[in-house]
Amino acid sequence: MKKLCIIVLVVMMLLSLVGCKSTLTSPDGLIEKAREEIPISEATTIDMQIVGSIEKDENALIWFMSGNENQAHYYLPMECILKDSDKYEYVRVGKPIERGTNIVFYEWQGGYAFLVNNKNCKSIQITDRTGTHTEEIEETDFYPFIFYNEVIPLEYKFL
Repeated sequence: MKKLCIIVLVVMMLLSLVGCKSTLTSPDGLIEKAREEIPISEATTIDMQIVGSIEKDENALIWFMSGNENQAHYYLPMECILKDSDKYEYVRVGKPIERGTNIVFYEWQGGYAFLVNNKNCKSIQITDRTGTHTEEIEETDFYPFIFYNEVIPLEYKFL
């Protein structure tokens, strides 16, 4: 009987941990989690900042950039669930796909999230099932420029 009680207690404790996910509540907390996940050797000391985010329903994709003007950049997309306006539940980080100098994209929520940190790129031309359209990067926009196309493009060009 004593063994049965111990087994039941251990199973209950394990089941209670299954649903645990980390809740991140500040920019510092988000950056700290990104430091844990970013696949670079200097993760604990390199400059890192949040450069933008995209929200779709209760889902959020937060973009991080490592490095500074004297270092190469690494771009990290982090998927979260938006719990409140300032609380995020961590889901996972992704590996962005490079499409040029400081231009990356990440497949997310049935579409593509683009990050453009190349000031020579002034627009993104996208062809998808709805047709061809152009997302202009205005002079008043900031770099890195974050853009989300809700469907996976058939073709895209950075102009």
